[in-house]
Amino acid sequence: MIKIVAAHIEEVRGIRKLDIRLDQATFAISGPNGSGKSGVIDAIEFALTGQIGRLTGPGTKDLSVSEHGPHVDKVKFPDAAFVKLEVYFPSLKKAASITRQVSAPKKPVITPKDPAIKAAFEEIASHPEITLSRREILRLILVEPTKRSDEIQTILKLDAVGQTRGALNTAHNRLQTALKAAEGQALSSRDTLARHLNIGEFRPEEILTSVNARRKMLNLPEIAKLAADTKLDQGLSEPGKDPDFNKQAVLRDLNAVSEGISVLPRAGTPAADAILAAISRLESDPSLLSALHHRALVERGLDLVDGPLCPLCDHRWADEDHLRSHLAAKLAKSEEAATLQAAMLSSAGDLSRECAKLRELLVAGYRVAAGQNHAASRLAIEGWGKELEGLRADLGKMERIIGLKPRLTSGWAGPPKDFADVLASLVATVESKPDQTATVDAQTFLSAAQLRLDDYREAMRRKQRAETASQAAKVAYDAYCTVMEAELDALYQDVQEDFSTFYRLINEGDEEKFTAKLSPTAGKLDFSVNFYERGLFPPAAFHSEGHQDGMGVCLYLALMKRLSGDKFTLALLDDVVMSVDSGHRYQFCKLLKTHFPNTQFVITTHDRLWAEQMRSAGLVTGKTSLSFHGWTVETGPLVESNAEVWDDIAAALAKNKAPEAAGTLRRHLEYVARRLADNLGASPIFKSDGNYELGELLPSVLVRLRELCGKAADAAQSWGNSAEKDAALERKKLLSTCNGAVNVEQWAVNKAVHYNEWANFGRKDFEPVIAAFRELLGCFRCDGCESWLYITPRGHPDSVRCSCSRVNLNLKSKGK
Repeated sequence: MIKIVAAHIEEVRGIRKLDIRLDQATFAISGPNGSGKSGVIDAIEFALTGQIGRLTGPGTKDLSVSEHGPHVDKVKFPDAAFVKLEVYFPSLKKAASITRQVSAPKKPVITPKDPAIKAAFEEIASHPEITLSRREILRLILVEPTKRSDEIQTILKLDAVGQTRGALNTAHNRLQTALKAAEGQALSSRDTLARHLNIGEFRPEEILTSVNARRKMLNLPEIAKLAADTKLDQGLSEPGKDPDFNKQAVLRDLNAVSEGISVLPRAGTPAADAILAAISRLESDPSLLSALHHRALVERGLDLVDGPLCPLCDHRWADEDHLRSHLAAKLAKSEEAATLQAAMLSSAGDLSRECAKLRELLVAGYRVAAGQNHAASRLAIEGWGKELEGLRADLGKMERIIGLKPRLTSGWAGPPKDFADVLASLVATVESKPDQTATVDAQTFLSAAQLRLDDYREAMRRKQRAETASQAAKVAYDAYCTVMEAELDALYQDVQEDFSTFYRLINEGDEEKFTAKLSPTAGKLDFSVNFYERGLFPPAAFHSEGHQDGMGVCLYLALMKRLSGDKFTLALLDDVVMSVDSGHRYQFCKLLKTHFPNTQFVITTHDRLWAEQMRSAGLVTGKTSLSFHGWTVETGPLVESNAEVWDDIAAALAKNKAPEAAGTLRRHLEYVARRLADNLGASPIFKSDGNYELGELLPSVLVRLRELCGKAADAAQSWGNSAEKDAALERKKLLSTCNGAVNVEQWAVNKAVHYNEWANFGRKDFEPVIAAFRELLGCFRCDGCESWLYITPRGHPDSVRCSCSRVNLNLKSKGK
C-alpha cells in the first residue's frame, strides 16, 4: 500500500514541532515513558486515517480528535495542529504527500491530484488496524470469544459477516415470536370453535357429527367431507331472528370465561415470579440497574445515530464513527445487564402470551355482554381487556417491566373488583332467556359455527404464513452460518498456521512444538494454544503475561498478512515489542526481517536496551532510529538525533543565538552521557534516585572507554594482532586529546547554560566549544553506522562493538 518517506508534525498531541526522516525503512523511536513517543504514532495515524485510535473505544469517554488532538496550548487553535507526510506507493511507483489538519480531519490536502493516488489514500484511511498498541493486543488475546470474533473480523474487514449473521438471527427471532403469537391465536380460535360445537376432540368427524345433527333437524343435506371451502351453514335461507345468539353455546362461552379466569392466572405465575426475581436482583445491585437503564437508552441512541451529532444529548463529536464507537463501548460494559435483560424479556414474552389467552376468553364474554345489552359486564370486560392490552404492551419494553413490580406482586391478571359477581349476573341474564325452539337453535348454531370456523381458518392461514416465514428465516440463518463457518474455518486455518510459525520463531528453543487453534462458531471465536504439549488451553491459563503479549503481536501479524498480503507495507507498533521476553527479542527482529521484508514498521519502545538490540540485529540503523530523552509541555519531546542535533546547533549559531546553541548542546551531552554510561557499563557514584548530573556521568564514561581501549590493546598484543592493538591505542589516544580540548572549553558551556552572561558569547566564541565536544563524542561511535559503542555481554564483556561490527574491539586475552 504505502511507505513513509518523511513526517512533519506540528502542534499535535504532545508534539510542538518535529521532523522525522524515515526513508521507507523500518524506524525505531525510543525514550522513557512520557517522552512523547506515542505522539508520533498518533500523528502518523491521524495523517493517514483522520483518526487517533487512542482517543476512541472503551475507556475514552469525552475524548475526541477535535478537542484533544491538538497540543494542549493549541486546543482553541486547531488550525495550527497538522501533520504532513511524504510517502511512496510501491504498487503505483509514485511519490505523494498528504497534509491533514485537526480542524478538518476529513479534508486532507493531497499532492499531486492524481485519482490513483487519491484512491490509494482512501484505501489507507479505511485501515486503522495498521496501528497496534498494547490495548489492541489485550483485545485479541484476553477477551471473551464473542468480542474476539468481532475484533478479528474488524481487522480482517469482515464486519459485514458478523453484522449479516446478527441481522439474520434477529429476523429469525422476531419471526419466531410472531409464530408463537399466531399459534396462540390459532389455538384460541380452535378452542372457541370446539366449545361452540360442544365436541370433546377437535377432529373432522366430531365436527361434522355436531353440525350434521343440526342440519338434519332443518332438513338440510348432510356434509359428507370437511374441506377447506366447506360452509357449515350452506343452504340456510333464513338464519333466524338473532343469528349470533345461541343460548347453549353462549352459556358454554361464559362457563369457559369463568373457568379460564380461575386457571389462567396460575399458568402465568412462573413467568411472573421469574420477572419479580430479576427485578429484586436489579434492586439489590444499583450498578446493574444503572447499566440496564443506560443500555436501553444507548441502544435507542445507536439506532438513531445519523451523523456526528449525538441524538441523546446533542453533543457534537469529531465524526459519526467516533460517536458510534463510544456508544458501542458503553454497550459492551453492560454485558451482565444484557444477560439479565434477555432473561426478563423471555419471561415477559411467556406472560404476554398468557395475557393474550385471557383476553381471547374475555372477547367471547364481551360479545355476549354486548349482544344482551348487559352494561355492567360489558364495561367490566372492556376495562379489563384494555388493562391486559396495556400489560402486554408494558411486557414488551424493558424499561416498563421494572415498573410492573406492584402489579405482578398482587397478581398479574388483575381482574376488576367483584368481576365474578358481574359475570354471574350476565350468566343469569342469559339463563333467563326462554329456551329456543329446536329450529331456531339449529339455525343460530350453524350461523355462529360458520363465523367461528371462518375465524379459525383465517387464524390458521396466518399461522401457516408465520410458520413459513420462520422456517425460511431459520433455513437462511443456518445456511449462512454453515457457509460462513466453512469459509472462516479455512481462513482461520491459514491464520493459525502463520500465528504458530511466528510464535515458534520468537520463542526459538523454548516452545518449538507450539500449536494453536482458532475455532469459529456462530458469532464466537474460541482461541486455544498448546502449553508444552500438555494440551490446548486458553492463552491466559498457563502462559505468562509476556508470552501472552507475544501471542498478541504474532496474531496481529498473521491477521495483517492474511488481510493485506503483499499490500502489508506499513505497521505502527506502539510499545508492543516491549512485551516480548528479553531473551527472545533478537528472534522477534528476525521474524520481522525474514517474514516481512517489504513492510515498514514504525516501532516505539521505552526500553533503551531493546532499542539497541533492534539496531544490533540490523532491524534498524543509527539513521533509522530516534531517541527522546524527555518531554516538556513547552518544547514537546527532547530529541536526540545522531545527525540533526549538530544542524540545530549550527542553525542557532547562524542566528547568533549562542545561549540557544549552548542549551541544545547541554541537553545532547546529558542524554549521550547517560546512554554511554549504560552502553559501556561505566561506574559513576551510585545514587538511589538515578538523578545524575553531566559532571558526574561524563568523567566516568571517559574513564571507562580509556579502560576498555587499554584492555583491548593488551588483548590484541596477547594474540599478536598488531593492527587491532594499534586501533585500540589510537582510539585511546584520540580520546585523551579530545578530552584535553574539552576541559579547556567546558567552562563556556556551563556558564552559557547556567548563568546569565550570554551577552558575552558570540558565534565565534562558541564554535570552538562545539567542535571540541563533537570531536570527543566521535570517539564513542562508529564512523560507518553512526551507532554508539557498547559492550557485550553486559555482565562480563568480551568485546566493544558497534551495530554494524565495523568497530569490534576484543577484550579477551589469550590464555597462557
